[in-house]
Amino acid sequence: MLQRIQTIFLSISAICMAVFLFVPVWSKVHIDTNEQVSISAFSQIYQKGSLSVVTPLYYLAVLAIFAALVGVFTVFQYKNRVKQMLFVALNSLLMAVLVGLTAYQIHYKAVLLFNPLDKGQNQIGFYVAIGGLLSNWLANRFIRADEKAVRDADRMR
Repeated sequence: MLQRIQTIFLSISAICMAVFLFVPVWSKVHIDTNEQVSISAFSQIYQKGSLSVVTPLYYLAVLAIFAALVGVFTVFQYKNRVKQMLFVALNSLLMAVLVGLTAYQIHYKAVLLFNPLDKGQNQIGFYVAIGGLLSNWLANRFIRADEKAVRDADRMR
């Protein structure tokens, strides 16, 4: 049923993935050399003075969109909890890959552009992705609890 707690967690997960698309994920600024680099779901922007280098990161956006769509689709699979658990597992995999690729982009590509000792700052987008992954994990826990309760009730009949 749609009024279960896992529906709320799956909805939060899908909303987090949608928000990830529109907020900054990471940034680093060096005031002395007038350099800055920022990462969003769609691109990495490196600026030095008036020069800008934009590196597209569309794979992050595609993963976030796909994870949001799978999350919304999973909400409506409430009649078949086993199928719902399968889609939640797929969504967890997509989100883990998204967070992993984002961390890779930050720590192995963007940090090295200037002043490698300064690690920069994670922005709201990074935390939203982690929150979506956590919310998806909680939804999976509650779906499993529901499935266990139904199986226990069937066994007692």
